Amino acid sequence: MTKLNIIRRKVLAAGMGLAVAAFGSNALAQSAYPDKPIRLLIPFAPGGTTDVVGRIVAEGMARELGQPIVVVNRGGAGGAIGARELSRATPDGYTIGLMNVSTHGTNSAVRDLDYDILKDFTSVAKLTSFPGVIAVNPKFEGNTYSKFMRLLQDNPGQYSYGSSGAGGATNLAMEQFKMMTGLKVTHIPYRGSGPALSDVIAGQVPMILDALPSAMSFIQAGQLTAIGLAGTERSPQLPDLPTFDELGVKGYAPDFWNGIMAPANLPADIQATLHAAIQRTLARKDIKERLEALGASVSTGTSEEMATQIREDAEVWKKVAEFAQIRVD
Repeated sequence: MTKLNIIRRKVLAAGMGLAVAAFGSNALAQSAYPDKPIRLLIPFAPGGTTDVVGRIVAEGMARELGQPIVVVNRGGAGGAIGARELSRATPDGYTIGLMNVSTHGTNSAVRDLDYDILKDFTSVAKLTSFPGVIAVNPKFEGNTYSKFMRLLQDNPGQYSYGSSGAGGATNLAMEQFKMMTGLKVTHIPYRGSGPALSDVIAGQVPMILDALPSAMSFIQAGQLTAIGLAGTERSPQLPDLPTFDELGVKGYAPDFWNGIMAPANLPADIQATLHAAIQRTLARKDIKERLEALGASVSTGTSEEMATQIREDAEVWKKVAEFAQIRVD
């Protein structure tokens, strides 16, 4: 072999090495997550609290991840339809969902689900917690906590409360209150908190337990009178309203949480990328202020802490559903 041919072979080999390196570099760049839009499933209709939270967070996450986040509403069956769709999606990080206490707590206690809330999902990050509030029509005789408790204790089963639906989070939260206090109050389910709130304001039903964001404007306007807050601490929006724990119902603080989840078997690196983007989003002053204006407490916990809460919630709501004998077909 001539010296010239040897030189040509070395040049060719070097060129091939550079090509392989370039190809590898391009492949890595192309596989960097995310490199296309992400779908965010919201398992409730547009306009509700969960939907509003999801759209606020999606806006912030899109800035952090550098890709659009397309919100897709999949309402029905107390969130079960959207949760089922998420459980069956490809675990590649391009379909995520905004799940909540209904899809991953109360539903599992009262419905026969075709998905497993523990095995079929990956917890990514909790977003917010909302306290519940028991509120009454201002003309109702039991319009203070002491009057409320005395009236219901003296007249078991004679009064009723409205909720956003049978087997929903507010229904079970009120049944938990009954379980812890021994009160007997009749449940009247509605199709959503809006109609239930309207009937309480009109005096058709004396009381309701609802998530604070739904009821807060009516409380502030004097159309409803709040009896107590079902949360771990007082709300900045209603600083004079005590929690039920303060009022003597120790430990009563159902958590109306929501958070981002993905299908099971989501790769750990994608889970970490999403979690970090969510934490940066929640730390943004504009995002945090918008969420807190809804009455939310912003979460900064880990994915593991979220998964643990889901397991613990499921046990609590199962006991409440058994106590109240609630099943939903």
